[in-house]
Amino acid sequence: MSELERTKQAIRDFIAGSDVPEDPRHADNTLEWLLRLAPAADGALQIAALAHDIDRASPDKIRRENFNDYDDFKAAHARHGAEILNIILAPFDLSLETKHEACRLVEYHEVGGDPRSNLLKDADSLSYFDVNLPFYLQREGRDETLRRCIWGIRRLSTTARTMLEKIKFDDPTHTEIIKITLDASNGEDTSQSTS
Repeated sequence: MSELERTKQAIRDFIAGSDVPEDPRHADNTLEWLLRLAPAADGALQIAALAHDIDRASPDKIRRENFNDYDDFKAAHARHGAEILNIILAPFDLSLETKHEACRLVEYHEVGGDPRSNLLKDADSLSYFDVNLPFYLQREGRDETLRRCIWGIRRLSTTARTMLEKIKFDDPTHTEIIKITLDASNGEDTSQSTS
């Protein structure tokens, strides 16, 4: 097993301790989406894709209820994830450049700002819709899920949005939520659709 694969396994092992049931699948699925978007993604991007939400598996994870602003919560979550990843990466024989870049990408995965962090943001967002949506809906309810989906769709690049529109959901409720939030993110009136 290569050092990169050993590193990825250590990240998976840490995430397996999350009390959020979809976190392990979301981590792997984000990596899958990253490789669809960028098949030649380097080690730093692959590590960041797996580890981007590693904060949620931490006993001292950042909690939404401690923030009035959702974006402030997401920024703190990303910073904490980068700090955790830095500790996990320390013993592995990877270049310092790879380690630093993986942590930087995790820190910016919620907001992007450059081509590489934008790519990770797209992969994370697509995986939210692909994997997390049913869990989120069950936990948070329809109104909060609609709000979260609109926030997530507005983060997508044009390419990623096109990919989202091609995802087929087994549950018609999930299909409806995506349609409503796509319309809302386009500025259409969805008041008739949300009943």
